[in-house]
Amino acid sequence: MVSSKEIASAKSGASSKRPVSDFLVIERINQCPKLASLRSINQTLSSLLNSEESFVAQIAEVIRLDPSLTTRVLDLVNSIFFGSPDEQQVKGVEEAALFLGLNRISELIIATPIIEDIVDLGKSAKSLDWVDFWKHSIGTAILTREILVIADFPCKDESDYVAGLLHNLGKIIMAVTFPDEFSRIYERSYKDAKEFCDSERSLLGWDHAKMGAFYLWNHHISREIVETAQWHNEPNSAPHHPELAAAAQLGDILVQSVGISGIERSKPMPRENWTDVPGWGILFGEKSEKETQNLIVELEQTLERVGNTLKGII
Repeated sequence: MVSSKEIASAKSGASSKRPVSDFLVIERINQCPKLASLRSINQTLSSLLNSEESFVAQIAEVIRLDPSLTTRVLDLVNSIFFGSPDEQQVKGVEEAALFLGLNRISELIIATPIIEDIVDLGKSAKSLDWVDFWKHSIGTAILTREILVIADFPCKDESDYVAGLLHNLGKIIMAVTFPDEFSRIYERSYKDAKEFCDSERSLLGWDHAKMGAFYLWNHHISREIVETAQWHNEPNSAPHHPELAAAAQLGDILVQSVGISGIERSKPMPRENWTDVPGWGILFGEKSEKETQNLIVELEQTLERVGNTLKGII
């Protein structure tokens, strides 16, 4: 994470080699409003879901109080289970909650307020394609959680999903704080994440990963989420939670492989190269050829399920 020493150094004088000083970057990020959803994500419903005596009727009653969450719950269950015919669609929240189960409901609880807060934050960034951005972010969030389970590193809380959801938050922060530079960066196509981040750093001295991590750290978000934002492209550099950063890296790459690349124009990584990225080695280590192929098949099946889920959320 950005250290206090780096901040002090930035405030004492900007590097002459950079077109934008660290001081200016920090100052503009500090001016971005806080996201209330990051500190308190629908506490009533979250506590109810975590209770051993959770009843679907109670959960449905709380969901009904949030029109946006109600819409997402109904859209998701109808997309996944019933397709489009109106006569088959579920129209009640309680019935929808039964179909989806507590895991999917909890993901919607987390995603809905965060999406609304960040959309409000980024309203000034008119060049952003919000639908593509959120498809990619939610796809990465779901895959981050699924990959950790497959790799036998399951999280006991919701940090895996939130870390995946916010891995690209820095792109929003960059679009809001440096709109002209952001437009110049995103009008190009890139061969991979490294070339993309190099382009960001050449203009701003910071890339989106560092910007997102600084914003989250500045608002006292938990270390594993901050670390994932900073190191999702280089998980082997994550000092405390490399597995979470590795899962976010793989989730990011996998969701791009099915054409959900987000707002940047980068080429998807061929599936035969998935095993070459640092995240794969961190999570799965050395595997036989047969074990590797089995893992790839399992990940491809997970990807197919994620595609169906995204149709209902976005």
